Amino acid sequence: MPYCPRCKENFAGDLTACPKCDYEFEDENEGADDREWVLIARIRDKTSADYAKETLDSYQIPSVVFSRSGYFGQVGLNLPSLYGKGTGKFEIHVPADCREEAEGILGMILGDSWEKIDDSQSE
Repeated sequence: MPYCPRCKENFAGDLTACPKCDYEFEDENEGADDREWVLIARIRDKTSADYAKETLDSYQIPSVVFSRSGYFGQVGLNLPSLYGKGTGKFEIHVPADCREEAEGILGMILGDSWEKIDDSQSE
């Protein structure tokens, strides 16, 4: 199902361009390796990280959540972080071109319960 990033809509069928704005669709696998992903947030608990991912998905923003608590963090146990006191245990990564929109959404749904990561902190 083709998706238009300009109109932010999915279209049915085998379209090669958006019927609204004429944006040309890429093959889903074409350029997939070329996309730059960036770390935008650290979140302390698995429930909030899952909620953030589901919400970003609903806005058609691809995202990946990495656990920094090892296997037990994946199953939701609330163990101390190996990366320091107060450090978020779950990291949210999005494509660089979606960063600004994703940060706005996280601010809207999570309030102050997440740590925003700027480019200087992500290394």
